[in-house]
Amino acid sequence: MTPVSAPTATDRAVADVPFETSGHSGDPVRWWRTPGQLRDEALLVARTALGTVEQVVCFAPPRHLFGHLFGVVLPGLLGVPVVRAWDDPMSVPAPRPGLRTLFVCLPSSWLVMRSLVPSTTDHPGAVALHGTGPVTDAARTLVRDRRGTPFTAVEVFGSTETGAVALRHLADHPGARTPWQLLDDVVADVEDDDRLTVRGPRLARRDGCERPLTAWTMDDTVTPAGPRSFLWRGRASRMIKVNGVRCDLGAVEDAVASAFPGTEVVCTTTGDPVRGERYDLFHTAGPARVDARTIRTALRASLPGCPLPGAVHRVDRIARSATGKPLLNRLTAPPATTSPTPTRVA
Repeated sequence: MTPVSAPTATDRAVADVPFETSGHSGDPVRWWRTPGQLRDEALLVARTALGTVEQVVCFAPPRHLFGHLFGVVLPGLLGVPVVRAWDDPMSVPAPRPGLRTLFVCLPSSWLVMRSLVPSTTDHPGAVALHGTGPVTDAARTLVRDRRGTPFTAVEVFGSTETGAVALRHLADHPGARTPWQLLDDVVADVEDDDRLTVRGPRLARRDGCERPLTAWTMDDTVTPAGPRSFLWRGRASRMIKVNGVRCDLGAVEDAVASAFPGTEVVCTTTGDPVRGERYDLFHTAGPARVDARTIRTALRASLPGCPLPGAVHRVDRIARSATGKPLLNRLTAPPATTSPTPTRVA
């Protein structure tokens, strides 16, 4: 493995590139990266997990770090063609046959991937890189269906502030406990509150600051799982206490989504004058009958003892960023034509 070098003086002489956080839970923040950091990260991920890349089909928009790295920087370094799938993700032309293809995926991309990923064993292979949101059922189904073919799928763990931190193969079932493996240039420590602190040469520079970060404590809670590896447990900001009882909002969302396939689910926290903290649950209609009563029943069955949402809202859609993350600050109670008042279930 060729070591990844720190940005050179020549790299710093070229204009840094700005990227904004998604605005998932608040206002977006701008972070800057040097061309050397971008180059090193793209090549490091490619050498570690992607192998030969002869063409790229990129669903992630290049204004975001993930899309820029693997839809602009990497193909530019390799001199390979790019299909701009972010322009019209539902009408993506089939990749050229005979070339090993890198698919740069968002959560929504997997719905159209089935028609794009060759299944024949004589194809030189394809690799999907997933890195901007939760793994969907469609992704796991495709990985399972392509088992035994040259197709592989890899997840990227990281953030706008840190860049790529760790990689792992995408599992074909939701209960898999596959450890994440740190990239070669990353140093990471687990803090007393189980959050992951990252150090390395690719940390970004915040807008208005002269120097890049020296360390960044992520919102992710982890458990060490061996040399330079860890298991992801969830986000610290998603663990709340309702009347003294711990509640993992990510587990609540997963439980409801599993009980009602095709239904989008997002939980938001709010203050409560009696219990101190509570959460509200927002959901779309989905293909099956779903309402506050069925959601309550599903949660009691799959997460016994878990506090129930303070209110359940049915919404027409859940606003998301360009990379698929829900925009929590845009979620509001549904209009009166849909449901006059939130349904109290706790």
